[in-house]
Amino acid sequence: MTTRGGVVVDDRPPVSRGWTARYAIASTGMWLAFLTPAQAQLARQAELFDPVGKAALLGLATGVGAAVTAVAVPVFGALSDRTRTRWGRRRPWVAGGIAVAAAGLVALAGAQGAVSLVLGWVLAQVGLSAVQAGLVATIPDRVPRPQLGLVAGWAGMTQMLGALLGTLLVNQVVKDLAPGYLACAAVAVLAVVPFLLGYREPRDLPAPVRTGRRSTIQITPDLAWAWASRFLVTLGFALVTQYLLYYLTDELALADPQRGVLVITAVTVLGAMVSALVTGRWSDRLGRRKVFVAVGGALMGAGALFLALVPAWPVTAVAAGAVGLGFGTFLAVDLAVIATVLPSAADTGRDLGVFAIANAAPQVLAPVLAVPVLAVSGYRGLYLVTAVVAVVGGLLVRRVRSVG
Repeated sequence: MTTRGGVVVDDRPPVSRGWTARYAIASTGMWLAFLTPAQAQLARQAELFDPVGKAALLGLATGVGAAVTAVAVPVFGALSDRTRTRWGRRRPWVAGGIAVAAAGLVALAGAQGAVSLVLGWVLAQVGLSAVQAGLVATIPDRVPRPQLGLVAGWAGMTQMLGALLGTLLVNQVVKDLAPGYLACAAVAVLAVVPFLLGYREPRDLPAPVRTGRRSTIQITPDLAWAWASRFLVTLGFALVTQYLLYYLTDELALADPQRGVLVITAVTVLGAMVSALVTGRWSDRLGRRKVFVAVGGALMGAGALFLALVPAWPVTAVAAGAVGLGFGTFLAVDLAVIATVLPSAADTGRDLGVFAIANAAPQVLAPVLAVPVLAVSGYRGLYLVTAVVAVVGGLLVRRVRSVG
C-alpha cells in the first residue's frame, strides 16, 4: 500500500483464483479438524466415558481447549510476525502446527478416559492454533482491500464446509470413534499441502517495530467494537451447536439423533456457504460491511428463537437454515471489517490473534452459561438467551466508525 495525496491507496496486485483455492482448501482442512471433534466426536466420547456427567465433561474438554486457543493463537501470531526463514514467516507455523494437531487427534483416537480426552484435545488445539495464526494472517498480508469481501467470503465458507465434510466423514464414512479421529488428522494434513507448496510471501512486508520494551496492541475504539461483535455472535453460534446432539436427544427425542445432527449440520452449512459467497462479493461491490454483519446476527437470533419456542423437528430444520444464513453472512463480511480496522500492518499475526480470542473464548463461556440456564429453564431458556446474544452481537458493529 502507498500514500498518495494523504490518502492510503492499496495498490497491491489482486490474488489469483489459484491462491484463493489453495487457501480455501487449507482452511477447510483446519476447520474440519477443529469442528468435527468439537461438534460430534467429543460429545460421543464424553457420553461413552461418563454417561451421567456427559455435559460437564464435554464442557470441560471444550472449555480447556478453547482457553488454550485463546492464549496460543495471539502468541503464535506474534511469533510468526517476527519469523524470518527461507520459507517465509507464516508457512513454518502452518506446517509445524498441522503436525502437532495431527498428533493430538491421534492421541484422542487412543483416549481411555476423561483425562486423556482432555489432554488429547488440548494438544490438538495447540497445533490448530498455530495453523490458524499462520493462515489467517496471510489475508491482510496478501489480499488488497477491493478483494477483501470476496476472499473473506471464501474464508468464512470454509469454516462451515469443514463442519459439513467432517460430519459426513465421521457419521457416514468412518463411523467408529478412533478411525474417525485418524481420518480427520489425515484430511487436515493433506489439505494444507497445496498451500504450503504454492504460497509465496510478499518480499516487502514491514518488520515489527522493536523497542526496548515489548510492543503492545493499540486498542482503538473500532477494534474493541469489532472484537465485541465477533465475540457475541460466535458465542451465539457456540450455544446453538455445542448442545445440538443433546437437544435432539433429550428435547426432541429423535430415534436417530446422530443422523439428525448430520441433517441439521448440512442445512446450516449449505445456508452459510451460499450466504458467505454471495454477501462477500456483494459487500465489495457496495463498499459496505456493517449492514451485512447486523443482518447476520438478526438471522441467527431468529433461528435460535425458533428452537426455543417450537421444539419440533421440521421447525428445527428451518431454524438451522436461518442460523446458517446468518452466520455465513456474518463470517463473510466480519473478517473484512477486522482486516480494515487492524492498527498495524507489521503485527497482523499478533493482532488477528486477539480476534482468535473472540472465537475461542465463547467455547469456554458457552458451557459456563449453558449449564445453569439448562438447569433452570431447559433448552427453551438456553435458546432465548442465544437469540439475544446473537442479535446484540450483530448490532454492535454499527459502532465501528472506520467501516461503511
